[in-house]
Amino acid sequence: MKTLSDSNLVSVCGVLSKEYAFRLCRRPLDFGCLSPQSLITMPTQLEGAMDALIRVFHNYSGNEGDKFKLNKGELKQLLNSELTDFLTSQKDPMLVEKIMNDLDSNKDNEVDFNEFVVLVAALTVACNDFFQEQQKNKGN
Repeated sequence: MKTLSDSNLVSVCGVLSKEYAFRLCRRPLDFGCLSPQSLITMPTQLEGAMDALIRVFHNYSGNEGDKFKLNKGELKQLLNSELTDFLTSQKDPMLVEKIMNDLDSNKDNEVDFNEFVVLVAALTVACNDFFQEQQKNKGN
């Protein structure tokens, strides 16, 4: 699976820069991106979702080892806590191991944020496809 590096992301979006990404951060994270302006404006729904994604990842990363990566145990804990229905609906006892292997594009036995976003994006696309199919079946 391919991950998005800073340069890929900029070329894909055409407008995204580190400065813009910094301005998107509306609430303080451990990385200290808080400006006086961010205390006045409320984040948009998408900005809130981006913030939540970052916070969820960092709530689980670094409990053991590198604080910016998930090891297999941390990934399993995240999946069990945050994607409970997804994980319990699967019958494969090796699912977490397979997800880890698929996401770990650099084969360091850890999942960094870029690799994690690939999982979230793939699941989001699958959910959207399911939603669209349900709407088609209803005749909407």
